[in-house]
Amino acid sequence: MKSKKVFIPDILVVISLVLWFWGSELVKKFSEETWFNPVTRWMTEHLQFPVPFWAALFIGGTIISIMVRIYNGSIANLQEQVEDEKRLLAILNEEQKPLQLRYLLSRTAQTFVETNPYAIAVQLFHYEIIIRKNETRIMVKNIGEYSREGENVNIFSQHYYYVPTKLYRMLLTAQNALKNGNTIPTIQLANRMKTSLQDKSVSRYKESDAINFAFYKIALAMWGIHLGVEIDLDLPDNKVQRLESLLRSGILIAILINFTYYVFSNHGFDEKKDRVYYATDIETPRDKLLALIIFSPSLNDELNELISSTMSDADQVLRALLKKIYYNINAQQN
Repeated sequence: MKSKKVFIPDILVVISLVLWFWGSELVKKFSEETWFNPVTRWMTEHLQFPVPFWAALFIGGTIISIMVRIYNGSIANLQEQVEDEKRLLAILNEEQKPLQLRYLLSRTAQTFVETNPYAIAVQLFHYEIIIRKNETRIMVKNIGEYSREGENVNIFSQHYYYVPTKLYRMLLTAQNALKNGNTIPTIQLANRMKTSLQDKSVSRYKESDAINFAFYKIALAMWGIHLGVEIDLDLPDNKVQRLESLLRSGILIAILINFTYYVFSNHGFDEKKDRVYYATDIETPRDKLLALIIFSPSLNDELNELISSTMSDADQVLRALLKKIYYNINAQQN
């Protein structure tokens, strides 16, 4: 509750009223026979102003008081409007932050692509893993991208992968066991997924089978890294092609595989054929994001040593660029 302010014009009004009252003939008449007579006599001797003067002083004080109140009321309304506008601007600024971040990240991707002769595009994703009782949801959201002009690159704003929670927990168990040198859960996961895919005909495949195929490839990659060899899928080509057509699983695998980076290729029949995709997790002050670098098929024509060094150098450059962006953002906010 706000306290009420007392203004000087209010005091003047009261003083004028009192003086007017004291200086009036009515007071003089009734005070002649009372103790108040010395006061009125003193006022007569020292305040030789006519009653109209006190009336004008009273009315003037009243007018001034009203004007001051109107002025203060206007100032209060203006201040309230300014505060409302400040609150609105703060809300709008918060809403604009994701757009500003997307712009900066896209510019960073553009800088990277334009300075890397083998790079076709860069896509940056924020992702979340939400574990529920029966189903685990993996949300992937595009937060910035850039591709060279004339290149055909698939870009999605947001996508969800749905995985049985039991299957996801099997993967976590296999990953934890593999850290301790125990490959049995990984092999069991691979065999289970392979059996489920072999037991179905190509015509009966659906997206849930493509999810199983993604987990099968994760298990084989984990097992292969442990052994130091690349393990073949050991599935018919028609089944592999069908499963890959049902779901673009490269990003899903990159998120779940828990490797420093994950490399995969496009085995299609269009201009995207033989493109090299390099996916890696990048820690930022805000969260973890997935960076996907798409390299030209011409990279495959180089020696293996050059391919590895090209990817490694690209990884370091992109990390440095993104680190600089997030560092500047945090510095501005602090």
